[in-house]
Amino acid sequence: MKPDTLVPKLWALPEAIRQRLGREPGPQRAMLEEGHLLIILHELPEPGVRGRKALLFWRKPEGEWLTNQSGNGLTGLNAHLKAFDDKLATLDEEEERAMTAAEYHLILEALGPLLRTARGLHRALQQAREMVKAERELINLRDQAAGIERTAELLLQDAEFGLKFTVARQAEQQAATARQMAKTAHRLNLLAAVFLPVTALASVFGMNFESGLTGSVAMFWSVCAVGLGAGLVLAVALRKE
Repeated sequence: MKPDTLVPKLWALPEAIRQRLGREPGPQRAMLEEGHLLIILHELPEPGVRGRKALLFWRKPEGEWLTNQSGNGLTGLNAHLKAFDDKLATLDEEEERAMTAAEYHLILEALGPLLRTARGLHRALQQAREMVKAERELINLRDQAAGIERTAELLLQDAEFGLKFTVARQAEQQAATARQMAKTAHRLNLLAAVFLPVTALASVFGMNFESGLTGSVAMFWSVCAVGLGAGLVLAVALRKE
């Protein structure tokens, strides 16, 4: 692969610019040689895609703009910035609708690469503005890129705050559920403590042997009272603990 494959063959760029181009797009940047301005940008990133496609915008010394994309150079550059705005608007709507940690994760996964690309875009257009001060349109483009970067930063912060709040809210809900389950289990333990002595006494007196205590109604109620009393004492002791 030749080092200048990024540049269309019909572009008559100075050799000094071609020599500065590698096989990959490299960072977003601007180059100026012999009055020729070349701006190298990246297309909008997609989550999980490491490679970046180069978007080239060439301004000739006489002011004509060309691009390796379809259409006029300046028109293509404005369309590239609009694509950032549209993507951020979509992510902003998704962030407003997000309710779960998984939804916030998807937004953050898309916002991270987008913010890095927006920063590189702003930096490259700032370089181009400093190199060619006669091109007034570069001022507007640079300012738009600065706005895109700022919007992406704010949206990233909102998504991070939303994710933290969602995680905290879920943790509170889980803690509340755990407390409720603990209270329910404690009540069950108290009930078991109340009736455990009665159950034990019933088992003892239900055995098939002659104790001389059977057949007495008073003895029956006495055993019940003793069992319940012992159960209440045990329940109070458990409650204090």
